[in-house]
Amino acid sequence: MERLIDRFGRRITYIRFSITPRCNFDCIYCSSHISERAKSKEFNLDDIAFLFNTASQLGIKKVRLTGGEPLVRKDITDIVKKIRVNKEIKEIVLTTNGSLLKYLAKPLKEAGLSRVNISLDSMRRDIFKKITKRDEFNNVIEGIKKSVEVGLVPIKVNAVLMRGINEEDVIPIVELSLHYPIIVRFIELMPVKGDNFWKDHYMPFSEALNIIRGKYKLIKSKGAIGEVADYYKVMGSKGKVGFITPVSQHFCSNCNRIRITASGKIYPCLFSEEYVDIWESVKAKRRNELIKLIKRSVEIKPKEHGPIELDDRVFIENMRELGG
Repeated sequence: MERLIDRFGRRITYIRFSITPRCNFDCIYCSSHISERAKSKEFNLDDIAFLFNTASQLGIKKVRLTGGEPLVRKDITDIVKKIRVNKEIKEIVLTTNGSLLKYLAKPLKEAGLSRVNISLDSMRRDIFKKITKRDEFNNVIEGIKKSVEVGLVPIKVNAVLMRGINEEDVIPIVELSLHYPIIVRFIELMPVKGDNFWKDHYMPFSEALNIIRGKYKLIKSKGAIGEVADYYKVMGSKGKVGFITPVSQHFCSNCNRIRITASGKIYPCLFSEEYVDIWESVKAKRRNELIKLIKRSVEIKPKEHGPIELDDRVFIENMRELGG
């Protein structure tokens, strides 16, 4: 079996795949500037099976399905089944806003999904609605509970830190890890092109860490190999608390992933301006060509994205299409 190793010796074993740019939320920090062409382009089941059968030949072991909101695809359980058939893929994970999980957690588990990451930026229903522009808080909480019940664990709950919006939610979100086997992760807000929201509401992880330490004693904890978060544990808790810091402390040296958009572009880095287009190769089922393109995406992977300063760089064009 071939291996994907970039210019800096990092072995690439992980693909984040945005299966749709469509979403049933309209979160205030996620750009909605999606072209009509991008909206219409999604790989079908046969395309996805071909893509990951090919990628697995290059040593890909982990797949994360993202969006948009992946659960809006009516064939989501079939997608998981198609990927799970490939025995070289050891882990299939899904990132979701959780609003549909109470209905889909069990069938997803039965289809072969390993676990879920659930976005939850507030424990206050009114603030949740302000952030997502949807009154779905209760459904998300039910989805978390259902995911625990069916064994999609360890569940990770992701909260984007936003100054002036959800500082008061830091402690209540942390407390989910006290009572459930949940890994809570606070994510620094990332800049999206053409949007001043980042400049107005960016909050470094250190501020959240200080808020937590004001109430709880934290002890350092280990994450899994390849993890991008620094982890802590509240004494006596069932879960963990982590921080993902792409802005203040980037984690590029351990990066083992590439990202594929719903429209078939491979981005070697979340902040890449360069990409490799695999749409035609996948649609035409040209395996050798696809292998070359995947290898090319790894060859152009940068050592790091460097410091993020709003006025100096072109940032993420569209979080929905790229999938974070």
